[in-house]
Amino acid sequence: MRKFLITSFILLLLIFQTTGTAFAFEPAYAKIAVTIEGGGKAYMITEVNCPLPVESVIRVDNGRTGHFHIDFTETGEYHYLIKAGFSTEDGEREANEVFRLTVTVHERDDGSLFTSSVINSRNTTEKLEQIHFQKTSATTTQPSKATTQPSEATTRPPQTPSNPDNPDSPNKPGTPRTGDESHLSAYVLVVIAASAGLFFLALLYTINTNKLIRED
Repeated sequence: MRKFLITSFILLLLIFQTTGTAFAFEPAYAKIAVTIEGGGKAYMITEVNCPLPVESVIRVDNGRTGHFHIDFTETGEYHYLIKAGFSTEDGEREANEVFRLTVTVHERDDGSLFTSSVINSRNTTEKLEQIHFQKTSATTTQPSKATTQPSEATTRPPQTPSNPDNPDSPNKPGTPRTGDESHLSAYVLVVIAASAGLFFLALLYTINTNKLIRED
């Protein structure tokens, strides 16, 4: 009986350790808001060794707010450029402004990660609350692929924007997949496994107890 209880205790420790490990690997994420006066597309360009956003190109309608989502699994400082193209009757016109985004990933005492973001205009060091492209007089025609389109080597193909404030958006991020929901299925499986383990241990305990009573 004592041996059975010791074995059950060890199994429970292993189950809960597995559950805790799954939650410990939950990534941190940054959600970057973008507005474009008159509507258009926003482009995120990453530096080398920076995690890619869920979508490198997002469509932002006039009066709405789009969001870039980036998952991080390691501490560090990461840098991005964000450009935009305004929608016009002739197609798309490149925005004059370019924003710099710096995301710093920190680690808490318990090992979990969290992010802090700093947004600057390319021409100033003033910290901004969000990225807002104001429509100005045309200085260029079509945005050049060399300057506005993210390179295929560092970005993903354009997709439908993942905008939590847009009812037409196909996915509520997770926030996108945010660090909370992207691993939800894994957590559910771990919880189910833990529950099954507890049920199995309870069944063994009941059988063993009944056997001891019959022997007595």
